[in-house]
Amino acid sequence: MNKMKQHIYKAMFWLLPWLCAVPLASCSFDDDIDTGDDGTATLQLSITAREEGDLNTRADEVGTNGEYMHNLCVLIVDGTNVVTKKLLPNTDDEFAGNTAAQQGNLKSWVSDPFTLPEGTYTVYAFANIDTYYDNLWGSLTGLQSGASLTTLNVDIDNIVLDDPAAKLNFAERKFIPMSAKQQVVVTAATKSISIGLDRLVSKIRMSISGKANTKVTALSFGGYADKITLFSDKTLEGATYTTTKIITVPGDGTLKADGTGTTGTLVIPDFYVNSSPADHKFNVSVTTDEMNGITYEATTSRGELPRNSIFPLTLQLNDYGLDLAAQCWVSPIGSLPVEVQITGFDNTYQIVVPEGCQFEFTVNGVKNSGGTTTVTNPECNWNIPEGVDGIIFESQTTNVKTIKGHVTASAGKTFDLSLLVTWKDNGATYNRTYTVKVLTDDITNFPFKSKTRTPEFGLDYLRHEMLNMFKK
Repeated sequence: MNKMKQHIYKAMFWLLPWLCAVPLASCSFDDDIDTGDDGTATLQLSITAREEGDLNTRADEVGTNGEYMHNLCVLIVDGTNVVTKKLLPNTDDEFAGNTAAQQGNLKSWVSDPFTLPEGTYTVYAFANIDTYYDNLWGSLTGLQSGASLTTLNVDIDNIVLDDPAAKLNFAERKFIPMSAKQQVVVTAATKSISIGLDRLVSKIRMSISGKANTKVTALSFGGYADKITLFSDKTLEGATYTTTKIITVPGDGTLKADGTGTTGTLVIPDFYVNSSPADHKFNVSVTTDEMNGITYEATTSRGELPRNSIFPLTLQLNDYGLDLAAQCWVSPIGSLPVEVQITGFDNTYQIVVPEGCQFEFTVNGVKNSGGTTTVTNPECNWNIPEGVDGIIFESQTTNVKTIKGHVTASAGKTFDLSLLVTWKDNGATYNRTYTVKVLTDDITNFPFKSKTRTPEFGLDYLRHEMLNMFKK
């Protein structure tokens, strides 16, 4: 008899893996017992916050503190659009007395057993959507079992959140909103339903690489949607894609070199933006302390940020400089303008010009790190920032190599001009905004470029003289 039992056990051992491999079958023996015959099922609901996916490696990554559940609401809606069951565990010890939930760190939750009639249902799950979303949370949690969504005119499927990324503040318990919608078929054999929540934002993981010891003074990421649908199967309508996030630069913003290298790196702490649909690329702007201040601008090749994703983004600050030239003229009383000698632009794009002069600044090209002019016909757009007075452009300012203008007849003034230069090099498109600094000095400090003048026309400036007079 004992040998017969051993043979039976061995047969079960070998058959079990094959039984578990049958499609749609479950290895949970509980699914095959206590099915009941009253047309209902007793089951439990499992809710889990999914891990985030890296858009480069396609690998999932465990979230960090504050990226999980803080509160939860589940609505189980039948085929007639009636709420058959509502689960709101936030007032129970499961959430209110749970340290992980209070810190936004609850990764999963399993309900107590409950009963549902057999049938097809849509399960809606929402986490971390609170009163700061235009009372949306109250309108969802206020629904009761038996409520008709049609009668109440509640359209859960088409809910849209306005700029959820801007509302995040973990210190104030404003955590990442999450959602899920899943259709399920409940039979008498159903014992559990598992739902995965997706975060409605994307995480940007950014680093900046460039010349060592360069300091980043400003940083922004923009072009993502200003709103997001609650569920991914809905098309986002009426969104704008001009939203920009100003990013806090860590420390003093220095690109620190590893060892004695000439290249430095600055790692930016992860930040969140609203997930965005396809065909909307993103803009990045970096301002550094180089040469009076340079702003690097670029557009990503990626045009979509899926919800629950991580976008690793490295910003490479390529070393390109400008080949700038200048000419200046002064206009003595009763004379035509006469060109004067100036030193020209230094390597920080700073120039000293005579007070009251007329000027002509020319961008001859763009130079690479070796000092060689690689682009001779860049697109240049000049601008006088708002609030800067005492300098005027007298020619076209858009897509020109040369700009003409004049400065006030006052020495000791400084004017910061903005110069946006766009060019292509080796198939890549570059955008840089350079700060061109113009300083005015005493007109007598600038000799005439030509000596062929007649004194009677007053073309020679004489130095100031102090004559002491004595009483006779």
